[in-house]
Amino acid sequence: MNHKIKIAAAGSGILVVAAAVAAIILFSGTEEESSVYRETAVEYGTLTVGITDESSVSIGTVEQTFDLDISALVSSDTQTSGTSSAGGMGGGMQMFSFEAQFTSQSQSLEIEEVYVTVGQKIEAGDVLYTLTAESVDKIRNTLQEDVSETKNEYETIQTEQKESRLQAQQGYETYITNGKYAQFIYDNELADLQEAVDDAVQAVNEKQDELNENLLELTRVQDELNEANAYLKEAEGAVSENYAGRYDNPYYYTVYENTRETAEALVEKLTEQVETLTEQNESLTLEIEEAMRKLNQANLELEKGKLASKQTYDIDTYYSDSASKWYQIQTESLDKELQNAKSSYEDAQAKLAEFDAYIVDNTVLAEYSGVVTQVELASGDSVSKDSGLIVLYDQEAVTMDVALSEEDFQSIDKEGSVNISYTAYPDALYTGVISEVSDAEYDSSTGGLYYTVTITIQGDVSGLYEGMTGDVTFVTKETKEVFYVSNRAILRDGTRSYVKMYDADGNIMEKDVVTGFSDGVNVEIVEGLSDGDVALIEGKVSGQ
Repeated sequence: MNHKIKIAAAGSGILVVAAAVAAIILFSGTEEESSVYRETAVEYGTLTVGITDESSVSIGTVEQTFDLDISALVSSDTQTSGTSSAGGMGGGMQMFSFEAQFTSQSQSLEIEEVYVTVGQKIEAGDVLYTLTAESVDKIRNTLQEDVSETKNEYETIQTEQKESRLQAQQGYETYITNGKYAQFIYDNELADLQEAVDDAVQAVNEKQDELNENLLELTRVQDELNEANAYLKEAEGAVSENYAGRYDNPYYYTVYENTRETAEALVEKLTEQVETLTEQNESLTLEIEEAMRKLNQANLELEKGKLASKQTYDIDTYYSDSASKWYQIQTESLDKELQNAKSSYEDAQAKLAEFDAYIVDNTVLAEYSGVVTQVELASGDSVSKDSGLIVLYDQEAVTMDVALSEEDFQSIDKEGSVNISYTAYPDALYTGVISEVSDAEYDSSTGGLYYTVTITIQGDVSGLYEGMTGDVTFVTKETKEVFYVSNRAILRDGTRSYVKMYDADGNIMEKDVVTGFSDGVNVEIVEGLSDGDVALIEGKVSGQ
């Protein structure tokens, strides 16, 4: 690490009064010591104090690649479908569509002739290579076919989706309608089933009531029959007792016989009624059993209906609640499918347009200006996306590295500009900025830490070359655009500062001044001197 402190004063050229030296020897009597004066002009410019070190130029490189996408599109049709249905009204939606999935297939162009060589300085827009017409036409035809194919696919999907979107809308409306009437349908379905149960219960009750009435009637008739049988028995006994004297007392015998016949007829009648009622009761019992079976079936249907209707109700309300979300999903899917087709079409158009803009007259042009350091292709080589074309010096990466001790590094302005002067251009001043600072490293020769500071040169760097040396000055203090004069011209008397000058008659006079910043060689004149003034630097000599 080798650096030095450098005190620099630079004039801007706005106003420079050339320094004229006039040696005037004044004799005072017989004194042996004399004064000598040298003129120094007031100058206008910048005063700078900084840390300066020598370094050399490093120039990075930039590679131009073939960044044009010339791949062909290869499509494969894939079927997509979506189905859904709602209970109750049976509404739903089913969609099928065919979407072409495009993939890229690499292609390449062929170099016909190379137009650049290593070391050649080129400008952006210069021809680097020419391509064979056959390879260019082949790629262009393929890209045109891609445009036509993706356009047809886009238009086909637009047509097909009209039906799909109509189905989606109809499905949405069906779900909403089913949900709207779900409770009404549920209540009505259960009402019908409950009515069937009620009718079955009524039928059982009616048959049971009829049976109960018949049983009561049967009991009554049975009682009458019992009484009639008892009466018949008495009548038969009377007839039997009076049979022997029937001729003796025919009247009574006839009465007894008539009574027996009446009782016998009554018994016969009541017996028939009992038999009829018994048969009716047996039939009613069977009818009640059938009515009970129907009642049980109606109850079973009611319970099954409750489950089915509840399921339908739940499905309809769920679909109704989800209809908006599902409709959004379905339409978004259609939108995405359509957008993908549109994007493929637009991409194909863009690729063709980019190809026609990039390949002009079957040539590949330079994108950067600079000196070629490497030519990466030769005649007959293939070119595809990301193929390297040439390498040039990077005019945006002209740098110089300087090693600074930790103390010096802490004293510089990290955000400020850096002044650079080159031996090859003594009258030119370049500027740079600190673009990178390394981690602290140990210097075994000094026992201290140092940092490697990278400066990127700003402005026009076309005149700089790899390895060129120059002085890099990190400004620690700077005063710009001021009048200044040599420090040696300033005289002091206590707090007073003044300079010596010639008056109009050529006599030496004193003039007070106010000074400002000094770089150690020159000092800023705040007041007292102006443009065109010349101060005197006084020196002493001995002898006559």
